[in-house]
Amino acid sequence: MTAEIGILNRSGVALAADSAVTIGGEGNQKVYNSANKLFTLSKIHPVGIMIFGGADFMGVPWETIIKTYRESLGTNQFKSLNDYGKDFIRFLVEDKRFYHEATEKELVTKIFFNKLMDILDSEVNTKINELTITGEPVHNSDVEKIISTVLEDHIETLQQESILIEDKDFIPDFTNKHFNAIKQILESVINFELRLEVLNLFVDYCAKLIRSNYFSNSCTGLVISGYGEDEIFPSLYEYQIEGIFLGKLKYEEMTPILINSYSDDKYSTAAMKPFAQKEMVQSFMNGIEPSLQKQIEHIIKNTITSYNNLLIKNYSLDQKFSDIKEGISETLLELMSEEIDKIQKQYYSEPIMEILEILPKEELAEMAEALVNLTSFKRRISMDAESVGGPVDVCVITKGDGLVWIKRKHYFNPDLNYNFFKNYLKGME
Repeated sequence: MTAEIGILNRSGVALAADSAVTIGGEGNQKVYNSANKLFTLSKIHPVGIMIFGGADFMGVPWETIIKTYRESLGTNQFKSLNDYGKDFIRFLVEDKRFYHEATEKELVTKIFFNKLMDILDSEVNTKINELTITGEPVHNSDVEKIISTVLEDHIETLQQESILIEDKDFIPDFTNKHFNAIKQILESVINFELRLEVLNLFVDYCAKLIRSNYFSNSCTGLVISGYGEDEIFPSLYEYQIEGIFLGKLKYEEMTPILINSYSDDKYSTAAMKPFAQKEMVQSFMNGIEPSLQKQIEHIIKNTITSYNNLLIKNYSLDQKFSDIKEGISETLLELMSEEIDKIQKQYYSEPIMEILEILPKEELAEMAEALVNLTSFKRRISMDAESVGGPVDVCVITKGDGLVWIKRKHYFNPDLNYNFFKNYLKGME
């Protein structure tokens, strides 16, 4: 996992990222504190990029991709930061070195296998157990019927989701390309032969899952922040990127953060955005940890429901009150949530944002580093895996000075590598 943050105001933007990287699966993990997650996107223009989540794209390390793009960008510049993001997305698709059919197949099978195990464990096996309780024998045809019903429900849900890969031929082309791979996975997991109709249902489900707005655990978050040539205030763009399927890049652009001299529905005068592990930053901003707040809201809801039930039981209230008690519970909970939100804004988030608006760039960097270190410290003193840690890389991006490193680790001794820094701007004249 990762802890990263972007803090923006009218003076500039500070980006900070930890160095921890987790290798391996659940129950067999190794954490290293030497990963680079924060980079310059241009050697000479004020644009930075951070990554979180998956460490590679279609089997290629993101660090390699970013530095390859940086070389191809050269001295070129764009009028807006949004154009840098669009050009980077274009680069991912057009550079054929980042794609191979074998890596697409591997990604499809990984996504499908993980979702298949979730469906079998949480839904299919539960329904099978309900049948066995009756004492009647469960045949393969019964299991197929259960699987078909569950899959149809999932497919119907996917039909309501946003489609990120718009291509009318995607499903038939996907079926032709990945049918055998999906069949092999099913044969390795299910101990009897499925009918062709059920196989086709699985393939249809996988195709619609891939093109939907579902993102797997192996997807990567990209954060691009800084200035375009014509912009005097910074902005921040975030993307979720899964991979390339049938020549189409599956990605989603999140709502950007745009700084201006005034605030309205589109612009802000200051902003703070955490990425990956966000709970400590949210605690800092709202005065309470998100998980604790959810538990308190759950307790309040149960208390209100219990109180209504006691009124019905002890005072013999009529059926009319019994019918409306659920509505009363929801209304009271909503009112309490609104009051809590007001308190959090008045005493926590709004005072912080008022100070954030006027913080000089040096203080932005210090604040960004402190919040990442706070997340790292919390993980270190808890029983959770230390998936946040190591040196914190920090940079500040301003219109006049460009991207300036406040803290930056190197895997080598800078004093012994004069040629590295000499060659960094080679060809930029």
